Amino acid sequence: MTQTPTESHRAAALEVLRDLNLREVPNHRHLVSGHRSSLPIVADGDGGRTFLLKYYLPLAPDTVLPAGVRPDDYARREIGFYRLLDTIDPERREFPAPRTIVVGPGDPPRWLLLEWLPGAVGPTEEVIGQDHVFELMRRLAAIPTERLLGRRGFPLEHWDPVGYLDRIRHMYDAVLFVLGEARWRHVQRFFAEAVRWTDGRKQVLVHGDFTESNIVVTDEGSPFLVDFECIGLGNRDHDFAWFWIHSTRHHEWKRQLLARWFGELVGGDRIRSEWGIRSTLAYLAIRRLRWGYLMHGDEDPRQSPNLALLDAALEGGRELFPV
Repeated sequence: MTQTPTESHRAAALEVLRDLNLREVPNHRHLVSGHRSSLPIVADGDGGRTFLLKYYLPLAPDTVLPAGVRPDDYARREIGFYRLLDTIDPERREFPAPRTIVVGPGDPPRWLLLEWLPGAVGPTEEVIGQDHVFELMRRLAAIPTERLLGRRGFPLEHWDPVGYLDRIRHMYDAVLFVLGEARWRHVQRFFAEAVRWTDGRKQVLVHGDFTESNIVVTDEGSPFLVDFECIGLGNRDHDFAWFWIHSTRHHEWKRQLLARWFGELVGGDRIRSEWGIRSTLAYLAIRRLRWGYLMHGDEDPRQSPNLALLDAALEGGRELFPV
């Protein structure tokens, strides 16, 4: 019987485990890659050690990628970042991420073997707290960004209003029907103003997909970040905005999170932070609208809420920032 692509890729990943003398742990088969770009498999080795194999998958021909992203960018970014960490912090004393065990062959490599970080048992709301979120963002911002620049074969993402606008312009044909000419012109003016307010701020390391699913808190209460397929530089508010909008926590918890992020910011600093968050959310909304249009045409079931998110980001004010 002919194997399906998923079965053939899984068979190839299991063959890698056999070559490494590792055995899959069956009760972790629910793991999935957020971008469907890799197959994660938890495996045991001799001596009681546990590992995570990330086997990178060739994307299906009909996969809708974000504007400007090539099929192998996810693998190149993640492996490039782990190689950087292996150079500046091999024992992960400064940056809380899994340690690298083996990088597979190829360009880009087809797989990556990492240490396995078991998360604490319990509901996410009880395991991951606001202190963990802010500690991880602080650690990200502390990594010297110049170490990422100019690395060969590393397609660095740029998560800032200039980068957002560049991607959005590549989405023109797909989103113009959804947005209409008037809203499209509003979007262009909005990002021009966002660039004016945020240009010149120090760029920081940006995870790019900073959500609860990519945070691991151990039984000891130590937070770790995983999944670096979207790593890049840019807007210090990007990861916060990404986490805030994707969180399904109670409204009051999210309100407190926002208040804590703004902290003691006043005047121009507060305005710049608001523009950083608004531009991130506007980019996310337009990206979702593009994906919905390419997948569903004008029958996109999420079109209305994503247009509402876009309009809220464009307008700002108390409806978006109730603190």
